[in-house]
Amino acid sequence: MKINYKYIGVVFILLALFLCCENTPNEPTYQKEIAVFGYLWGNKNLNADHAIMLAYTQPITDYYKWEKAAIKNAKVTLTDMNSGKVYELDTTPDRPGYYFNDSLLIKPQTAYELRAEVDGKVVTATTTVPPVLKTTSKLRTDTTNYVYYDNISFEKPVFLECESPDQIILVDMYCNETYETAEYITEFYGHKKPENEDEYEEGSNGEPRHIMGFGKYETFASDYYPGQFVVDWYSSMIVFYGAYSLQILAIDDNYSDFITTQEYREYKSGIKGGIGVFGSMTGETFKLMVLKP
Repeated sequence: MKINYKYIGVVFILLALFLCCENTPNEPTYQKEIAVFGYLWGNKNLNADHAIMLAYTQPITDYYKWEKAAIKNAKVTLTDMNSGKVYELDTTPDRPGYYFNDSLLIKPQTAYELRAEVDGKVVTATTTVPPVLKTTSKLRTDTTNYVYYDNISFEKPVFLECESPDQIILVDMYCNETYETAEYITEFYGHKKPENEDEYEEGSNGEPRHIMGFGKYETFASDYYPGQFVVDWYSSMIVFYGAYSLQILAIDDNYSDFITTQEYREYKSGIKGGIGVFGSMTGETFKLMVLKP
């Protein structure tokens, strides 16, 4: 299952293309960097859909081609820091630059170290997978949920259970419709209806097409459900009719830093020897089809 974080990855790659050193207002200087984007999902295998991406940044003056940017010859390993076991990750010709191992099941509350050797350079990163985030809801995870816009989140709330009150919980809502099929419903906090396809596509990693909300687990306490922790407001994140992916996730510190840092986030998200983000999470994805009344 390809989850919404691929859209963060796409935008991250675009950000990486513009990285420079010794910036001046008139003449940025290109610096070739190894860019890493990936996450580990607790209780899921590190398969092709959850692969870790490796690529080179490219100058802003070059026409961007993934075939050129993708790193195809890296030696990539993932080490279970609890057991010391080392797993090799491989890429494939049909998806160059994406490294994975189908047999590797990611364990919650386990530390992992990523190591990539590329052309004599070494990039490393570590993450500790969050504890299991248990979700209970009338929404199903094994099929598309056909819902109506009005008050769906109150009618079908998602109840949460997590061991740590300080755990950061991310609620991520992404509209999967194209510009031609996304029918506008309502304004979202000043983000008006996109006037053209460019405006709509610019929201692929931002509002109003992609909306994120996050906070500590303890802040999800609800007055309507005393003593319980619940997401009963996700319908306020829906701006268009059509297909959506709703993710409710417990995220690690690296991902938390990445989505909350305003500037140079690609330097502050857990990567040593390169740029990017290497994080982990637990949780669920719900597929929604938002219908007209």
